[in-house]
Amino acid sequence: MLKDRRVLLEQELTQAHDRAAAMYLDIVTHDGDVQSSEYQDLKDQITSLQFDLNIVNQLIYKGHK
Repeated sequence: MLKDRRVLLEQELTQAHDRAAAMYLDIVTHDGDVQSSEYQDLKDQITSLQFDLNIVNQLIYKGHK
């Protein structure tokens, strides 16, 4: 169960990073604002996903399935 959750979190994290990268590129090439609420929300989502993934990885490492 945890390994399945890890796969889903990794997929979500990859997608979020791809969206953030595209958004960041648009911001820096078009004089945008890195403080925009949309960009900040995406950063918060990535942080949350990374936290969840770290917890799941710790649980797997400790032998939980």
